[in-house]
Amino acid sequence: MMFRFQYILYRICVNLIGLGAAALIFDNIHADSFYALAASALILTFFQTFLRPVLLFLTLPFQILSLGIGYLIVNALLLGLTAHFMPSFTVNGFWAAFFGSLLISFVNIIFDSFSPNSNIRFYYHKGGKNR
Repeated sequence: MMFRFQYILYRICVNLIGLGAAALIFDNIHADSFYALAASALILTFFQTFLRPVLLFLTLPFQILSLGIGYLIVNALLLGLTAHFMPSFTVNGFWAAFFGSLLISFVNIIFDSFSPNSNIRFYYHKGGKNR
């Protein structure tokens, strides 16, 4: 079991990888340096830890009516807010934030599936007769 501090460091590192991938893939997301990317990952992790649960609770009716699309919009809002607080990290436009947050969420899912604390299990069939 991971300690809380180790888990936060893990989240920061995974968000750093996701933000770096988003900055490489999308033209409208840009970081001036690695330090700007690392600071942005720290700020994004802070927002995801403390601000996201509040926003998800406040937008719960919209989450239900939109069948979960609102969750992606909240993530895009947090990425845009991160860019607002970090001048050397820029996100130009809602759609860049939307697709960037989608990529960051995908990177988080991939890394979480290989984490020892993951609830994701992989089952496979060896072949042959079922007993």
